[in-house]
Amino acid sequence: MRTPALIAIVLIASTAAATPSQDLERGRKTFRTKDWQSAIEVINPLLYPDVVLREEDAIEAHVLIGAASFELGNSDRAVNEFTRALQLDPDRSIGNLMFSDGAVRLFDRTKEEVHVRLEHEAEKKKLALQAEALEAYRKSLHVYEARPFYLNFIPFGLAQFTQGRNGMGTVMAIGQTSTFLASAGIFGYLVGTYGFQSNAVPLTSGPTVRRLQQIEIGTGIGFFAFYAWGVYDAIRHHKARQQVEGDDSLIPPELLDPSKAKKPPPKKTSFRDRLQLGPMLTPQGFGIGIGWEN
Repeated sequence: MRTPALIAIVLIASTAAATPSQDLERGRKTFRTKDWQSAIEVINPLLYPDVVLREEDAIEAHVLIGAASFELGNSDRAVNEFTRALQLDPDRSIGNLMFSDGAVRLFDRTKEEVHVRLEHEAEKKKLALQAEALEAYRKSLHVYEARPFYLNFIPFGLAQFTQGRNGMGTVMAIGQTSTFLASAGIFGYLVGTYGFQSNAVPLTSGPTVRRLQQIEIGTGIGFFAFYAWGVYDAIRHHKARQQVEGDDSLIPPELLDPSKAKKPPPKKTSFRDRLQLGPMLTPQGFGIGIGWEN
């Protein structure tokens, strides 16, 4: 009665001691007998939940499960397993010596889809790297603009605007423009009405003209005061070189668009491309010169 028990123990021990490669071989033999379900049950533990096979064996295991799933009518599982195999080896191929024509066709179709997806992912990664390089270049780009000293003497706040100080530029523009227009406007009115000498001013208009002249002089002084303040302010903030924001015109074209990168000229290989003809001056007159370009 002990003999069957001993045999069972030996079988259990030998099964427990089987290596992943031996289990894969057992699954491979079961697959060849077309016992698809048993082949999946033998191979599946080698991949799920954790892969216990070396990469080459794992690829074969995915293919075997995929083909067995296809034969059982589970195309979704077959495509999933074929995809996992092709992710490990995109160039893997299978033949109809071991697999059915339908399984081979499904594998080849999955392979094309995986290749397209990998190409798209590679292109996306390439574009992402280019975007990172472009952004890094923009951040490292420091542009300085030379600022001549004479710009400090430009009135109406333009000196401040060229320094990028728009708030002070607005103050100077309003102050200088308003005082200048008031003084120049009154001066133009008085000259147009009474002439430069103002000899024809009626006695009744004398106080009004005098008041206008006072306003003209006052606003004129105000303009020059604003102007002097603006020049002083501009000189105080003057920088011979001023950093400005660079634009995309300073970025190499190949970073903005890799297709614009300079390519070497095509190598001349044909006889017609290498042969050079041109006019040639000789002591007797003109002729045609023949040259050869390497």
